[in-house]
Amino acid sequence: MKNAKFYAGFFVFLVIAVSGIFFFKSPLATAVQTIKIFIDGQELQSDVSPIIVSDRTMVPIRAICEELGMIVDWDNTNRWVIIESSQAPVNGQPGNGQVDSEITIMGKSTVSSEALRTILRANNPDAPDLVDLYLKIGEEYGIRGDIAFCQAAKETGWWEFGGLVELDQNNYCGLSATGKAAAADEDLRGANPEKVWFVEDKHGAYFDSPATGVEAHIQHLYAYACTQPLPAGKELLSPRFSLVKRGSANLWIDLGGKWACPGYDREKYASYQEAYEKGDTYGHSILNDYYKKVLIKGQASTTNDRITELEIENQLLKMEINALKAQIKS
Repeated sequence: MKNAKFYAGFFVFLVIAVSGIFFFKSPLATAVQTIKIFIDGQELQSDVSPIIVSDRTMVPIRAICEELGMIVDWDNTNRWVIIESSQAPVNGQPGNGQVDSEITIMGKSTVSSEALRTILRANNPDAPDLVDLYLKIGEEYGIRGDIAFCQAAKETGWWEFGGLVELDQNNYCGLSATGKAAAADEDLRGANPEKVWFVEDKHGAYFDSPATGVEAHIQHLYAYACTQPLPAGKELLSPRFSLVKRGSANLWIDLGGKWACPGYDREKYASYQEAYEKGDTYGHSILNDYYKKVLIKGQASTTNDRITELEIENQLLKMEINALKAQIKS
C-alpha cells in the first residue's frame, strides 16, 4: 500500500486530466458558468464545485478519488491530503476480519425492539426511544433497521452526543457534519426544505422531527446499499443522497472510508487495508462494538421462535470463529 501525500490548503483541488474524465471549458468561461465532471460517462455530483482559475480547471480531489474507489483523508497537522488506492476486496469481502461477510446493509431485522430498548436503557436511560422508528422505517426501505440503530448509537455515543452535532437537530448519523460550520444557505440537493435545513454556525443538518431524522439516516444507507430509486411514496430527506456513489457499500463493513473517512485509526495502522484485514474499520466497529453486544445481551426477536434464536446464535458463532482466526494469523 502506498500513500500519496500532498501539501494543500483547507479547500483542496487537483488539476487533473485522466482518461474517462472530461472537462468542458470555454475560453470565455466565467465564475458563473457551470463546469461538469464526467467519470465513465456519468456526471459526478459534488458539494464543492469545480472552478476555473487563470485558465486552469480546478476540480475537487476528494469527490473524484472516492468515485474512483480511492480513500481520501486530510491530515490537518501536516496539512497533507492523503490518498490510498483501496486494495480491500471488491464488495468488502473480508480477509481476516472479525465479522461475517454476509451481514448486508439491506435485509430484515432479526433483533427485537425489546432487546434494542434494553441495551439502549443500559447505556443511556435518558436517550430518546427511537427503536420502533428504526425498525419500522428500516423495513420500509428494506434496510436492516436493527443495525442502523447500532450505527446511530455509535455516531451519537448512545445519544449523549458531545460532538459537533446536538440532540435537538434530530440528526442521528452526522449527516452533513463535515467539520465546517454551516452558512444556512447550503444546497439541499432536492431534500424537502420544510423538513431539512441548516443553521448558521452549526454543524450538520437539522431535521424537523425524530422520524425525519431516522428516515434520512435510513435513506442515506439506502443510497450506499443499492442503485434503485427511492421506494414509492418516499420523498428525499438526505441532503447528501446525490453525492453518494450508489451501490458502493453492499455490506456494513464496506462503509469504512466511505461513510466515515479515513474509517480506521491511523495511529494503529499504516493503511486502511491493514485495518480492514484486522477487522478494525468503521464498519467493523458497528458490528463488533454495538450490534454484537445487542446480540449477546438482548433477547431473540420472539421468545418462542427458535428459528430466529438459532440464526442469532449462528451469527455470534461466525463472529467468534473469525475473531479467533484473526488472532491466530496476527
